Amino acid sequence: MPQPKAITVIGTRPEIIKLSPVIPLLADVFNHRLVHSGQHYSYALDACFFEELCLPAPDHRLEVGSASHGVQTARILARLEPVLLDEVPAAVIALGDTNTTLAAMLAAAKLQIPAIHLEAGCRSFNRAMPEEINRVVADHVATWCFAPGEWERGHLRSEGIPDDRLQVVGSTAIDACLRNAPLASGRTLGQQLGLAPDTYVLLTLHRAENTVPVTLRSILAGINELAETWPFIFPIHPRTRAVLDTLEPPIALHPQIRVIEPIGYLDILRLTSDARAVITDSGGLQEEAAALGTPLMIARQETEWAYLVEAGAAVLVGNTQETLMNAAPNLLRAGRDAFAAVDVTTQRGAAKRIVAGIEALLSADDRL
Repeated sequence: MPQPKAITVIGTRPEIIKLSPVIPLLADVFNHRLVHSGQHYSYALDACFFEELCLPAPDHRLEVGSASHGVQTARILARLEPVLLDEVPAAVIALGDTNTTLAAMLAAAKLQIPAIHLEAGCRSFNRAMPEEINRVVADHVATWCFAPGEWERGHLRSEGIPDDRLQVVGSTAIDACLRNAPLASGRTLGQQLGLAPDTYVLLTLHRAENTVPVTLRSILAGINELAETWPFIFPIHPRTRAVLDTLEPPIALHPQIRVIEPIGYLDILRLTSDARAVITDSGGLQEEAAALGTPLMIARQETEWAYLVEAGAAVLVGNTQETLMNAAPNLLRAGRDAFAAVDVTTQRGAAKRIVAGIEALLSADDRL
């Protein structure tokens, strides 16, 4: 009996990372196809991620490029639909909260192809975030929602999604981190920058709400104050750099803030592991810091990964100079003593649970 065909749709580097433990397992069970939308980068610029993580090249490249949310989502829909019509998959799989994820779930649903949303049920409850709109809509049009934990399943239940559409599978970010951390152990970027372990702070900022000029200026004013005491490594996102370069009046970053170009996943893992703390607005990096036992400060007013805050492994420090300075200096002085360790190994195995769950659902689906 031939293997059923499954298509996974990805578009951003965090999706590649989080799906890196899942894609090889899907290829073992299904006739698997990989679609790269090119939401943030072309495949040519993402190729190093595929090679670094030992992933196959995409079968289809949509190359939609950057655009406004509406235009970009429409491009993905328009270019993905003919791929689905040609491939006729038994299921379409997407993860997270990007425009690629939303478009993949919509395209599959409109063609009545079973749509599987991974990392379902995450909620910030901030509808001003484009990602929040994407994840809510994706959950409600998906055929099945695979949630990372009971917290997220509770969100889905409260929104009226029935239990027969829900599974709790754990977090693929944890699987990816635990799988790839040994590969990162030989990376030496921190040493090349002259910074010893536990002496620097890793900073990442890219969320839309944090790259509004007034907000970015306020956050960086706080970071400049902190840099009087602590060196920073700041891999700068293209969106953040574009705003920073156009600020009027310009803001000068402290000499102890080392601004570097975006770097690979393995370098990020090593820098995170060695950092005294991470200050970030990234969703993926939050769980990676927790998995590596690194103190985590979230530069936002809320987080989808509330379990990390509840457990004491992370602190919400807000996205203003005032809120940052109210919390961060004491947390940095205390280091790991101010944060609880979270046993994320209990979530290990999400990739296997996801693939087994998809296989079981497709076998039982009388529409197929």
